[in-house]
Amino acid sequence: MQGHKLIIIRIRKMNIRRKLLSCILGCAVLGFGLPTVAQEQKLKFASATLNDVQHQYQMMFKDRVSKELPDVAVELYPASQLGPIPRMVEGVMFGTIESFITATAFLSQVDPGSRHLMSHPFLKIRPRHSNCCHLMYSGKELKTTATLVIFSQSRPLFTVQTRSFQKPIKSLQDLAGLKVRVLGTPFQIEPMKALGATPVPMPLSEVMPALQTGAIDAVIAAPTVAAAFRYYDAAPYMAMVDSWPLIVTVATSSNWLNNLPDETRERLQNIAHEVESEAVNWGLGDVQRAADAWTANGGSLTPLTPDAEESLQAVIASSTAGLIENNTVLSAEVEALNGLLK
Repeated sequence: MQGHKLIIIRIRKMNIRRKLLSCILGCAVLGFGLPTVAQEQKLKFASATLNDVQHQYQMMFKDRVSKELPDVAVELYPASQLGPIPRMVEGVMFGTIESFITATAFLSQVDPGSRHLMSHPFLKIRPRHSNCCHLMYSGKELKTTATLVIFSQSRPLFTVQTRSFQKPIKSLQDLAGLKVRVLGTPFQIEPMKALGATPVPMPLSEVMPALQTGAIDAVIAAPTVAAAFRYYDAAPYMAMVDSWPLIVTVATSSNWLNNLPDETRERLQNIAHEVESEAVNWGLGDVQRAADAWTANGGSLTPLTPDAEESLQAVIASSTAGLIENNTVLSAEVEALNGLLK
């Protein structure tokens, strides 16, 4: 008899458990009664540079997002850790990389033509003009990529570094016959051709090995990038040229961005813009820091003479004039942007 009672009690307990489990599952299906956990969004944020404004922007952005959007996990991959620049651009286009900060000219893969405009040598865009860049491009969304921010990394100042066995560049004639790494934009390619040099478009990750092996003789790069990557070890002679602006863009996968909850997407975009001004302010002193690091490590700074600088500007102007004059779209954008810069 006692055994029968135990069996009945066990059956009753099993029935209670079943009813309780059924109730829990029902609440879960209906979407109430249980706490929900937001799905974490991973944001792989890549760049080709290191220890410059672009890298600084990445770190500032990650810091702000981690504090304000804990459901978005930002992972930083500077210094081409996710591949050379063309592969990182493709990664954003195909959605395997969520975001990539880079010189705007490299985005010509996704936006042929107008992205080259940001390398126009005579726009004279300064850091304070970043809002003008926004007005021109932040609303220009493409099928695969969206522009979070676009800003001027530094004043229009590029450098030409030559290898250790070559003399410093003091005149335009010194460029003749050299293989010079350039950005993949006709605004740098055509002037180098006009000066008798051979322009070699090349991702940033390949520059140092190419200098060391002699595949290139010189490189055009921002002074902040040159110092950060220690080009002085292979190409210590730096000639500064007040010419091409360096405008950078934070390109983001449209698919990833559009799949975020509305509130998260809006806050992420606001953070991106807020961090931009902080990074630009930090970058104002970065050129001088780079120059100090260059000379402290045995590099030499050799500015062009005023006559050489004037001649260079004339060559750049004459060799690139047709790129704008023969393109109605670019002509209209140059006119609109110059109007904003006034």
